[in-house]
Amino acid sequence: MDEARVEKELERLAERIRPALAAATTGSQVVDAFHRVLLEGEGFSYDGAAGNPENFLLGSVLARKRGNCLGLSMLYLALAERLSVPFRGACLPSHCFVRYEGEDGTRNVEFASGGTEWRDERYRKEFSIGPARPYLRSLGGPEMLGVFLKSLGAAYSKKGRDAEALLLYDEAIRFSPGLPEVHYNAGISLQRMGRFAEAAGRYRAALSLDPDLAPARDNLGIVLAMQGMFREAIAEGRRAIELDPRNAAMRGNLASTYFASGDIRSGIREFRKAVEIDSKNPRSRAGLARAYFALGRYKEALAECDAARALGYRFEPSMLEALERYRGSTSSEG
Repeated sequence: MDEARVEKELERLAERIRPALAAATTGSQVVDAFHRVLLEGEGFSYDGAAGNPENFLLGSVLARKRGNCLGLSMLYLALAERLSVPFRGACLPSHCFVRYEGEDGTRNVEFASGGTEWRDERYRKEFSIGPARPYLRSLGGPEMLGVFLKSLGAAYSKKGRDAEALLLYDEAIRFSPGLPEVHYNAGISLQRMGRFAEAAGRYRAALSLDPDLAPARDNLGIVLAMQGMFREAIAEGRRAIELDPRNAAMRGNLASTYFASGDIRSGIREFRKAVEIDSKNPRSRAGLARAYFALGRYKEALAECDAARALGYRFEPSMLEALERYRGSTSSEG
């Protein structure tokens, strides 16, 4: 990134906004000035691809005139700092926006809907945010830097560079220690690296900040099961689906934990619920096939096996060979 070019472009944009700000006497007019110059005049637009670094690295956002919620937020905040405008960042799980905080009140700017105003109540409804969860508060510059580093770490992780991602997460925690997603993301990287006990610690750290972070409970259940701690794993998995009951993947994870613990019938119950939610989930279909097979219910296993294979799932040849003996069979099963 050419820092000199970024600074020059930011100054150009700031000079375009200054005349509009000089005529603004209310918070709404200040927000409108940014909107007219940046989103309408300059053509900056929202791109929701969160994992693409070009959507939040400021140099790329300026060059492409596209950014995700973080990229456009960083653009607004960089210009607000130059123009002494009281914009602050705010975040939710996997999302952020900017908030104008003036003497005549606050106004949220939601980039996913073209820079229109969303009230806090709408965010709570859209993102299922209860009043006790640590979101929607205004963040200072260092905390927004933590949000940025968290997102950059996630981009490294998606490239398979989890060791480097962990370094970025550690830096993000320094700047924004109250952000649950930093610990959650670190847990994902540690889990991928096979460091299950450390991953569990990071998921617990995330849950200490946000007990209702369902993906952290789900992943905590997974890593506990991998360590043979099935009782605790099932408790976390059940709590995760209580928080997000229509999540087929979480249902499937709980079902797999039941199956691994030896409670196959409970596994079948949860796999069935997962399939009811998402009939085209090959992993849930395959889990159901294996569970039926383990109980000797071979025709049911064969039907689920066929459904999973039609969705692209590949079974081990030994299981396929065993099940083929029951195709077309009318004999009773054990």
